[in-house]
Amino acid sequence: MKKILQISFIVFLFLGITNTIEAQRKNTKPQSTPKDVVDEENYKSVLSFGLTTNTNSGLLGGIAARKEIAIDNNAFHKQFHYINLEIVSVNHYRESTTSSNGSGSSYVFGKQNYLFAIRPQYGREINIFRKSSEGGININAILAGGPTIGLLKPYYIQVFAGRGILRDEIFDPKKHNFGNIAGSGGFFEGLNQAEIIPGASIKAALNFELDAFRQSNISLEIGFLAEIYSKKVNIMATAENRNTFTSGYLTIFFGGKK
Repeated sequence: MKKILQISFIVFLFLGITNTIEAQRKNTKPQSTPKDVVDEENYKSVLSFGLTTNTNSGLLGGIAARKEIAIDNNAFHKQFHYINLEIVSVNHYRESTTSSNGSGSSYVFGKQNYLFAIRPQYGREINIFRKSSEGGININAILAGGPTIGLLKPYYIQVFAGRGILRDEIFDPKKHNFGNIAGSGGFFEGLNQAEIIPGASIKAALNFELDAFRQSNISLEIGFLAEIYSKKVNIMATAENRNTFTSGYLTIFFGGKK
């Protein structure tokens, strides 16, 4: 429920930004167009960078870069080659942050590893609703997929070792409990122990594109993603782990046309 409210807030924020920009555009007097400015309908490509969130992550789930290359500018339903690269965190659905009784520091009880997904994706994007000449929003449908590089990094906790001494360890259900955990360890600790797990992903999405200015745009991509790894991914010691993940996601992109 909390995740749904967070995503809803981002959607309403995006809609507020689009309405504000559209109002500014309508109130702006038309000016002559320089020869080096790209035509708003006949651009060849769009390069965008964005921030993403999903139902398997925190509010900020990761970062993304996207390249759209026009296939046929003259088609009624304009099509694009869709190339995307994203790096996101993936949480177990049973993860829950708690606070230590001894120090007050927060940690995830039972968590043994972080999972980061590096997803290069290729697909097609097709325009299903074209904005009017006076402005509005383009709506494109996206289907894409590709390999996934899963990076599994140990999650360290700090435990009380007597006389105020803290020691960093990986969670062990036979040794650790709520009474002897002081908090989470350093984020970068255990990088040299990271394991690579190959996988693959596929997604379907809608992209709502607002042309903020003639050569730049702001867009909101909302979709569903399914992912499978070559083996079960050990994230939690206190819950069943799996090798498949599904999620709804939302990404806000900022980019420019050429």
